[in-house]
Amino acid sequence: MIQAIVFDLDDTLYAQQEPFAQAIKELFPTFPDEKMQALFIQFRYYSDLHYMKSISGEWSLEKMRHERIRLALEDFDFDFDTATADFTKFQAAYDTALNHISLPTEMREILDFLTQKKIPIAIITNGPVIRQNQKINALKLTKWIKPENIFISDALQIQKPDPEIFHLTAEKLTLPADTILYIGDSFENDVVGAKSAGWQVWWFNHQGRELPAGQSAIYDLEINSFVQLKERLLNEKKLQR
Repeated sequence: MIQAIVFDLDDTLYAQQEPFAQAIKELFPTFPDEKMQALFIQFRYYSDLHYMKSISGEWSLEKMRHERIRLALEDFDFDFDTATADFTKFQAAYDTALNHISLPTEMREILDFLTQKKIPIAIITNGPVIRQNQKINALKLTKWIKPENIFISDALQIQKPDPEIFHLTAEKLTLPADTILYIGDSFENDVVGAKSAGWQVWWFNHQGRELPAGQSAIYDLEINSFVQLKERLLNEKKLQR
């Protein structure tokens, strides 16, 4: 039985690669288009890897943002001048692009469907409160999701994959853990975190990532596109008010 659905935000409710690619093309126009998806996956890898350093105070948020794109570009032997490359400008271009994100058609249809079925919807997202709220506003998500059902890690001082952020959400939804379905793109943060809390989990692997080394397929289902996600949710027999 599924009595509520909780989504990750970044690269789950919207396609994060699109604003990322816009910023890359603006600041590093010679980077090859055919390698853009692979670069984005590395960017997300370094973002997740070093995010906790910005939370602990070991790194500033600015340093984390600088390093995640620098390291990703270096992995592709992209030729940039370390002394003059302005990664601050990249972040500014990326932030600007993120202000213009929109929901894929399939995701709007999913949210409409869940609302009509009166299935509670929530979000759990890692990130700074101001930045994540800007994305939520750009996507107009409060049309479907109550503000009190939006859980941002920095506001709670609990970061995925810590199961406590999932336990807190379950308490707010007043539902047993095993009746909540979590959908997210990050294996480490979303799949591992939600499973550790006793939730059902669909891995939204639309970027075609490999399972991390040493991990097993602990998710309940792997979804590979927005179209497939819509088809599966709209026909899910376990959904129950």
